[in-house]
Amino acid sequence: MIIHLDECESTHKFMREKATELPAWAVVVAEFQSGGHGRHGRAWIAPKGKNLCFNILLPTEKLEPELYAPTTQIAAITLAKMLRKIGIEANIKWPNDILVNKHKICGIISEFICEKISIGIGLNVNTEKSDFADLDRPATSIFIEKGEIFDKNAILQEFLTEFKANFEALREKGLLPFIEEWRKMGCFIGYKARIGYEEGTIEAVQDDGTLLFRTKNGLKTVWSGDLEI
Repeated sequence: MIIHLDECESTHKFMREKATELPAWAVVVAEFQSGGHGRHGRAWIAPKGKNLCFNILLPTEKLEPELYAPTTQIAAITLAKMLRKIGIEANIKWPNDILVNKHKICGIISEFICEKISIGIGLNVNTEKSDFADLDRPATSIFIEKGEIFDKNAILQEFLTEFKANFEALREKGLLPFIEEWRKMGCFIGYKARIGYEEGTIEAVQDDGTLLFRTKNGLKTVWSGDLEI
């Protein structure tokens, strides 16, 4: 089931309000969000009709609870591979932001709702440079990188097909089969970074998807946080 909305406050909020009525694998897509946001409530800039803004409602049956959060990492891997197939050198910034030359092209958030997982994805598809004029962080889009307009619905359908296959693999085999591929996509190992108020060096992405972060106080395992490169 795919629900297409011309406008809403955010697909994430819509999914939260309708989760009890919708089946697993329901998808809601909006042409425009008046209050779209990413992690920590940051506004997500998406001019009407240019980008993909959508949420997917995932089942949790046969999925170990420790794999709920890594579903966003699987979504990031899926999208990054799709971008690389069309010649965009996409890298994943832990845990699930997709960057191109340190410019953000995709953000992913998730929430546990009514025994299901709602994943919200904002992918910059046909945004132009002028659309980012008031943005305080570097961003890019498929259009900016490739110089041509892309079919948003075709991208969505390809993603849903690939992601469903990867999600089934996650349920059957866990995160480990994806980790090495994820590490190859940059992950900024060895970079100086900040998580919250703490500065350090990214040492590794561990087999469970957590980050090994070296600070002046020693090595830390980080389960979640806002990583700034």
